[in-house]
Amino acid sequence: MPDQFHSALRAAIEDSGLTLDRLRHRLAQRGIQVSVTSLSYWQQGRSRPERADSLRAVHAIENIFGMPRHSLSALLGPPRPRGRWTRRDRDYDGILAPSDALAEAVTPMLGPSDSKLRVFSQEDTVHVSAERTIQSVHTRFVVEATAQGPDRHLAVYCAEPGTDSADISLQAVANCRIGRLRRHPDAAVIAAELLFDRRLRFGETHFFDYSITVAAPVVSFDYRRGFRYPADVYVLRVQFADDVLPTRVRGFTQVKPHAGVTVDDELIVTSGRWVHRAERAVKPGVIGISWEWD
Repeated sequence: MPDQFHSALRAAIEDSGLTLDRLRHRLAQRGIQVSVTSLSYWQQGRSRPERADSLRAVHAIENIFGMPRHSLSALLGPPRPRGRWTRRDRDYDGILAPSDALAEAVTPMLGPSDSKLRVFSQEDTVHVSAERTIQSVHTRFVVEATAQGPDRHLAVYCAEPGTDSADISLQAVANCRIGRLRRHPDAAVIAAELLFDRRLRFGETHFFDYSITVAAPVVSFDYRRGFRYPADVYVLRVQFADDVLPTRVRGFTQVKPHAGVTVDDELIVTSGRWVHRAERAVKPGVIGISWEWD
């Protein structure tokens, strides 16, 4: 039965004439966030939808394509057995996609400091180019040591599906330097250690900045930040290039685990082409801003 699912999905997509990116956009309009990589893996049989939000996406695809309800979902069969690898992947499941690639890139990099830092504040400043792509992201952190001795932060970035991880660059800007860096060979995912100049004392705060640039970006429709741990304050700012403004901008939130996406009211773009959202008491999950182009 699962073999029939990916074949039926691939045939339905081909018959529709939609690209995977357009299908992702149609799903996003319904408040369902699925990456192009996930859609591609589903139709190839490399993975299959099992989480509640993924099953919602399958039902929405049936509706988008005018198919009878359950004509695809009935082909999924029973859930796969849970094991050691799926337990590892659940740390990233429902945060950012593709979760398998995230686990493969991040897990070998995790160390004692990972659980000893609390995010006091975090700010992402995203610049969208005239080509409608995310060109750069500048991130500023203030963290607090919740135990003795943390000396690094693990930075993770997932670019648009279709981007080569070799085209993603990370630069240490202030109060940190780059340690180990891993690039996923098959997905647009990088993970890098940002090393502090010393070990922090319990209760001590530390600020640091880093930036991401993408050399050959793909057209973007949103920016999302995944939180594995709670954060006190998060600010997300997006600036659009002079000649390119989206037709609609909205915020969205997904609280882990496996919760549906909550789409907020439309956001206002200022005269300086900025849009932002600010959140307190952030829970593990996803906070983002999405936009639509003509």
